[in-house]
Amino acid sequence: MRQNKAVKFILAGITAFLFLNILCLVYYNIPVHITTQTGVTDYAWEKHAFYSKMTEGFGYGKMNNEGFNNLRNYNKQPVDILIMGSSQMEGTNVPQNKTAAALLNELFNGLKYAYNIGISGHDFPHIVNNIETAIQYYKPSEYIVIETGSMQFSIQDMEESINGTLKRIPSYDSKIMFFLQKIPYLRLLYLQYRHFTGNGGENGPEQNIIAFDKEKYSTALDAVMKRLHQLSTEYGAGIIIFYHPHLVFGGGGLISEDTVYEYSALFKNSCLRNDVIFINMADCFIEEYNNSYILPHGFSNTVIGAGHLNRNGHRLIANELFRQINIREKADSIQ
Repeated sequence: MRQNKAVKFILAGITAFLFLNILCLVYYNIPVHITTQTGVTDYAWEKHAFYSKMTEGFGYGKMNNEGFNNLRNYNKQPVDILIMGSSQMEGTNVPQNKTAAALLNELFNGLKYAYNIGISGHDFPHIVNNIETAIQYYKPSEYIVIETGSMQFSIQDMEESINGTLKRIPSYDSKIMFFLQKIPYLRLLYLQYRHFTGNGGENGPEQNIIAFDKEKYSTALDAVMKRLHQLSTEYGAGIIIFYHPHLVFGGGGLISEDTVYEYSALFKNSCLRNDVIFINMADCFIEEYNNSYILPHGFSNTVIGAGHLNRNGHRLIANELFRQINIREKADSIQ
């Protein structure tokens, strides 16, 4: 009798586990990430892997032949605009055809091709650490677009990024770990555990910023921007950095960007001094909210105004990049 109960208990557990995994195929099904051989990013997702995410937003699609979130495979075709960034540009929280990269390609309508290698965990220093390799590999002819959701970085990370010595994000793609990561429900449990322990969910913990020394910070930041300008000159492609702040509500219903202005002033001025194009999306975001009461971050199944870019945020970014690039091209044609 006891054996029968034990067998039933085990079978019930196995059945429940299988059922939960079937549900997760739609609810939270993300690929395993693997160390890249090219070095353009620290890692990429499994090639041609399907993804589906309903934990934050409603995203679904299929990674391309390099493991990046693009509608097209990369087969050495010319790239006019290379997009680099974090999970915000990766865009797996929205349908694949609603990411900023996909929408930008729609706007250019074949006149230019933008290729997206934005991927989770890659903040500004990690992008700088990999940017020359990415430029050499994809050979973007016109622009390299860099996304950032912050303008606060550690001095050590910035210094290591321009030397190419910043510690790379590891991939746990050994045989056992690879197999375990293929089980959708285990991935969901791990995500929930990270949220519970306050470790930043799927994107890891927030960067710990060291005590602010304005002079040292400005020097380190200038070194990064000089390096970006040097690469722009050497390879003949302009550098565009765009910043997308979250919006916050103040007294009287007024809305503003959630930004530490001392850092933002240093960042903007460093870009100007070093001929790096800087776009702050705050004005576009605020204008859209004032006109339509639409926020660029957050979803109906999460905290409104927080977390990742939603469809509206991706749309506004694509529109602004399209506008800024056209303005610069018209100005260049007049000169």
